[in-house]
Amino acid sequence: MFGDLFEEDYSSVSNYQYGNEKKLKTKVLEPPAPREFTNLSGIRNQGGTCYLNSLLQTLHFTPEFREALFSLGPEELGSFEDKDKPDAKVRIIPLQLQRMFAQLLLLDQDAASTTDLTDSFGWTSDEEEKSKPDLQNKEEIDDDPLIILKAILLQEESNLIPVDQLGQKLLKKIGISWNKKYRKQYGPLRKFLQLHSQIFLLSSDESTVSLLKNGSLQAESDFQKKDQHLFQMHTSESPGLNDRNSCPHWFDINDSKVRPIKEKDIEQQFQGKESAYMLFYRKSQLQRPPEARANPRYGVPGHLLNEMDAANIELQRKRAECDSANNSFELHLHLGPHYHFFNGALHPTVSRAESMWDFTFDKRKTLGDLRQSILQLLEFWEGDLVLSVAKLVPAGLHVYRMLDGDNLTLCEMEIEDGEDIFVWNGVEVGGIPIPTGSDCEPVLINVLHLAASSQGGKCQQLVEAPHVFPSNAEVQAVLAALAMPVAVLFVSTTDSVGEENWVAIPEEDLKKTFREQGLGNGSSVLVQESKDDKSLLLRQGKWFTGASETSWLQVQNLCEVESEEKQVKISATVNTVVYEIRIKAIKELELMKELAENSCLRPIGRNGKLLCPVPDSYTVKEAELKMGSSLGLCPGRAPTPSQLFLFFTVGSDVQPGTEMEIIVEETMSARDCLKLMLEKSGLPGDTWHLRKMDWCYEAGEPLCEEDASLKELMICSGDTLLLIEGKLPLPGFLKVPIWWYQPGGPSGHWKSHQDQVDGTPSPSGVWTATSTQGAPGDLYAEASLRHVGDLEISEEATLLELKSQAMTLSSSDFVIPSPAFLRAWTLESKRPSRLLRTNLQQLKEYKLGRKTEICLEPLQKEENLGPHDVVLRTQMRIPGKRAYAPHVDLVWDTACGWTAGSLRQRIAHFCSLPVEKIEIAKYFPEKFEWLPVSSWNQQITKRKKKKKQDNLQGAPYYLKDGDTVGIKNLLVEDDEDFSTVRDDLGKETQKQLALGKQKSQETLRVQSSDLFSGVKTPARPRAPEASLSIHVGSFR
Repeated sequence: MFGDLFEEDYSSVSNYQYGNEKKLKTKVLEPPAPREFTNLSGIRNQGGTCYLNSLLQTLHFTPEFREALFSLGPEELGSFEDKDKPDAKVRIIPLQLQRMFAQLLLLDQDAASTTDLTDSFGWTSDEEEKSKPDLQNKEEIDDDPLIILKAILLQEESNLIPVDQLGQKLLKKIGISWNKKYRKQYGPLRKFLQLHSQIFLLSSDESTVSLLKNGSLQAESDFQKKDQHLFQMHTSESPGLNDRNSCPHWFDINDSKVRPIKEKDIEQQFQGKESAYMLFYRKSQLQRPPEARANPRYGVPGHLLNEMDAANIELQRKRAECDSANNSFELHLHLGPHYHFFNGALHPTVSRAESMWDFTFDKRKTLGDLRQSILQLLEFWEGDLVLSVAKLVPAGLHVYRMLDGDNLTLCEMEIEDGEDIFVWNGVEVGGIPIPTGSDCEPVLINVLHLAASSQGGKCQQLVEAPHVFPSNAEVQAVLAALAMPVAVLFVSTTDSVGEENWVAIPEEDLKKTFREQGLGNGSSVLVQESKDDKSLLLRQGKWFTGASETSWLQVQNLCEVESEEKQVKISATVNTVVYEIRIKAIKELELMKELAENSCLRPIGRNGKLLCPVPDSYTVKEAELKMGSSLGLCPGRAPTPSQLFLFFTVGSDVQPGTEMEIIVEETMSARDCLKLMLEKSGLPGDTWHLRKMDWCYEAGEPLCEEDASLKELMICSGDTLLLIEGKLPLPGFLKVPIWWYQPGGPSGHWKSHQDQVDGTPSPSGVWTATSTQGAPGDLYAEASLRHVGDLEISEEATLLELKSQAMTLSSSDFVIPSPAFLRAWTLESKRPSRLLRTNLQQLKEYKLGRKTEICLEPLQKEENLGPHDVVLRTQMRIPGKRAYAPHVDLVWDTACGWTAGSLRQRIAHFCSLPVEKIEIAKYFPEKFEWLPVSSWNQQITKRKKKKKQDNLQGAPYYLKDGDTVGIKNLLVEDDEDFSTVRDDLGKETQKQLALGKQKSQETLRVQSSDLFSGVKTPARPRAPEASLSIHVGSFR
């Protein structure tokens, strides 16, 4: 049939490389769009390939040609695998054409590419440019709404259509609604139709619209000028189109665009002088086998079917990935229980990895979906869960607005990528109410004032300390913070020449807020007592700190060398070099000249601590020394620019004055630095590691990369490192203490947290509970914990692997057939806390911190908990006795909700009792109280005053894994009491403890009163209360 149609000039394509790996090339990041409702694929225009595209579509929709081409096999065309063989003859053009037709038939994309086909022709980009015809194929979308509406009405058989459908068809035709594109310029759609009454005819009720006769003729004339380069095909010959009554039988294929068209409009498309089209003749009647009807896979070779199926699967995967990437963003969740409020803002109490979690979520989902996902992630959460938008400011973390409206999507709520979300109960953190909103945003103000020198005498030094104030607080709050009843406040300004001046704040402006006064983060406020008219800082309202003005620095003799003078004042400017100040101080203190080569200057902190030495080459400005501050002249040279001066101490309990000092090279590794510090402190062994002190003066994150240099670990001069006992696990590994846990029987009760703190474990390392008559057999009754060792395991390992390795730590009294017979809990305060339920989940996904401990509970049978399964300890109350039978574990599927009705149904089925004949209550062991779970499934919230479905995860039950639930059989006992004898004893003990504490306080108060009753002491005026502020020197 084809003759020598596909004979190729191999000399022109000898350098062309092609293989099976060259499929579906696309230069765009996003995968191609799927086919539209017509289920037909267009062809993308490479530039000047419009006629080629038309020819290809014509041949493609000619079954005689297409199926004859598909019938050619490797015998006639060869295969791509043999293209590199010297004696093989591979006809690349027909092979590429086969693949192109298979893509047009089966590949789920809106338009195919001809790049591979034109490459097989040997075409280059220059030749493509030369081959461009004068008539370019352009997609024309007219912005004139009059022409578009008339064209839509012309396609209707009676030229009549409801107005609502007219708007929908407009949206489908141009891809944008009337209101978004035309309403601002032309007004509403009905008004536009009324204004053009010479063309459109509205019905009396304005529900339908039609074209007037003269308007129809004019519309036909206008429509003939549009879209000249079109190709029509009939659906009876369309192998890729399913039968649809709603679609017409003809389609316009304009390169990559495919749209339906009516038969009567075809003639209009090919009229006019500007029309460009090709004629193609074929048989008027086509006989097709029944199996070919509406079957796009008919006649396609098997290898191409497999290739297209695989390509469709890959397209679906890429679209899913693209959709997820385009519609997902990352949120930073700050967990309220890991924060505390002080100094005007929220600050983490643990490491950053434990206090803030990065959470990826679909922004198209609702706030309710986000809240539920976070609840499932935070299995330890109890009480209401409120989400608020927060922001990190210099003072700490501040909460701005609470998120409300569970039915709104995150896009509608204007949540942005990388947003900080604070997770809390909406009221307080650590018992302290939290101020929220932009009005009370904390601002960090630098407050400067003169104070007496720490060494006494007439010398004064300038003290600068940061203070945090709400931005809506009055400026005079600065005086209260410094306990100054009366003073003058100055704010810093810069004049036109860049010189800093201090301007006094009028007394009437002291009642303005910091925001009204224009003070924000980093602003400086100078406080001067009113009676001090001879201040060295202020002269006629101006602070002289320029290079031409001199001031002084105070240097103290700390060289352990006798001298008549203990301290001297050295005149200096901001440009004075530290070396000159040191030499002058040695001379004026009349010290030995040898100290010139073996001494350094060290700033003295407000608490008297010697800070890091200042290099001699620095100027006063570069060393950030304040005029009037104190320096200590100390023995030993200052570190060079390539050296670090570090403080270090042993243990995490840092006591003032116990720090040791060391100078090391910044290129030294953390391992070598650890060895030097161990040698200097005289500590033996190699089971130590280094931690950096955080800004709370507590042990921070360990220096895990022991082979990295101190510079790479961002260690700076003046930092404090802590020597902590215990060897670090390898990078990517966790060191987890493992405990065996065995809950008890019907009697006994686990000690309270305070009891555990005050007590000690038994000599065998086992924590046990006390036994009391009538105690509920809850989770902690007669429970025991046995420490079996520490397990070093990779963060990539699964929970199943952790259980398996834990079984090998030591022999136990339990025979464990397999890890499925173990239940894993995290341990907090020697109590099981969070249930780790998924065996195949990686440990890193559980967000286990470096201080996490795990206890393993042996089971009688295998257990594989699902994501919605909750483990409860159920106990049946013994009739006629205030006691309970031994506990039995109950697994409750909460996939349908955490409702009271669902729980009651599950327990009734578990106990084989009618649901109306049971009562259940949750036990709170720390209060010795039982809270009945009501069968009423709706409650009224105080906040919104509307009904909502109950959730046992929230107040007042706070139900979670491991909770004890008491069950009462109403068939044999109908009283409302769930308590036991031990509950009465426990409440009485708590009451006596509270009374004893109150009496001891009163006794101490009386003794203090008697002690001072006979002593006449002058009344001392009480200073006004001042807020406590903490200076954070560095935010590294």
